[in-house]
Amino acid sequence: MESLLGAHLAVEEAGLVAVDFYDGCTLYDFDQHHMMLCDLDEYRHGPFTLEADRLPGSTRYMAPEEFVRGSLIDIRTTVFNLGRALRLLLDADDEETHWRGTPAQLTVIEGATAPEPEQRPPSVHSLNDAWLAAAGATDDVTGTVHHEHQAAR
Repeated sequence: MESLLGAHLAVEEAGLVAVDFYDGCTLYDFDQHHMMLCDLDEYRHGPFTLEADRLPGSTRYMAPEEFVRGSLIDIRTTVFNLGRALRLLLDADDEETHWRGTPAQLTVIEGATAPEPEQRPPSVHSLNDAWLAAAGATDDVTGTVHHEHQAAR
């Protein structure tokens, strides 16, 4: 997850927003326990106004504003895309009923995928900070402390 967020910190720094980001842009090396990004089709300078009826992409990853002509597409749209990626990569089935992360991580994802852009974290940096904090948070169910690598910092 750190690779995914870390790369998008660089995207944000470059003033770009994700377009058509989905799970097909990720490749996981199970031997090395490392995720790589690949086949990144499109990033645009943002923010921009959607001049088509919708942006290209997998509907499972797309923010509501990506389906509305005239919508503002900005870094909060990327935050939504990343929230969906985190959710789908940490769930064990297509129905999103087998969550494998912590309750704190799920709370971060719920904020990142809020329907209204102004309800989401304002940046990938903010999402990353919340994710790292949640990854080190105590699981309310088991009382276990979870620590993730902090390479994205």
